[in-house]
Amino acid sequence: MKKFKELMHEVTVNPLWMPKKQAHQHRWDPYSNEGGTTAAIAGSNFIVIATDTRMSQQGMNILTRDAEKIHILNKNIIMANAGFHGDVLCLKRIFNDRLHNYRFNYRRDMTVNVCSELLSRNLYYRRFFPLYTCVLLAGIDENGRGAVFDYDPIGTIERNPYSATGSGEAIVMPFFDAQIGYKTLSSTAIHPEMTLDRAVKIVKDAFRMVSEREIQTGDSINLVVMEAGKELKMTRVSLRED
Repeated sequence: MKKFKELMHEVTVNPLWMPKKQAHQHRWDPYSNEGGTTAAIAGSNFIVIATDTRMSQQGMNILTRDAEKIHILNKNIIMANAGFHGDVLCLKRIFNDRLHNYRFNYRRDMTVNVCSELLSRNLYYRRFFPLYTCVLLAGIDENGRGAVFDYDPIGTIERNPYSATGSGEAIVMPFFDAQIGYKTLSSTAIHPEMTLDRAVKIVKDAFRMVSEREIQTGDSINLVVMEAGKELKMTRVSLRED
């Protein structure tokens, strides 16, 4: 009883919600947010998708400047990830196995629409212990048109003409809404056609803008262009490194 009274007095004097008490608590966390930004634009017969290469913890602690966050699943599907790199590698391994089994069973590559549903189901299956990663899936569909799918952590899926995820999403999406969706421009503004060259320039400008304002995005970007019936093109563009 004496010990109980001492503990009650301690909790009354120094409640757990006080900041000085919380600062000394040590709790295990299975997740680690390692930042990064992804962005993708779909066109009439192409997609442009890009990620930065910086991986950091707690903002200032840069783990590597050459992280690989973009994964080419087959000739028609590309996946880009940001967030906890351990879950990124786990998701990549799962999908490589699923794509290999699909190719073995059906003697053809999986389409981007089927893959988008498969990704949604895998994320939903882990909904009680979600994969801590922001995912973009892009590719060329059965009709030869570009497709971009984005997800929330539990697998809710949506096909959009453009999207961005990760730590720089809040900066990139308003820029895309203005330049691609024309949601914030006046009704008299000119709406140019979305060509491949314009899409590449918009993605590059978006990442240059984010690297100036968001500390977890930087160093360089890996940019992939996929056109219907053509070979993939991957380029690397330097960003600021501080």
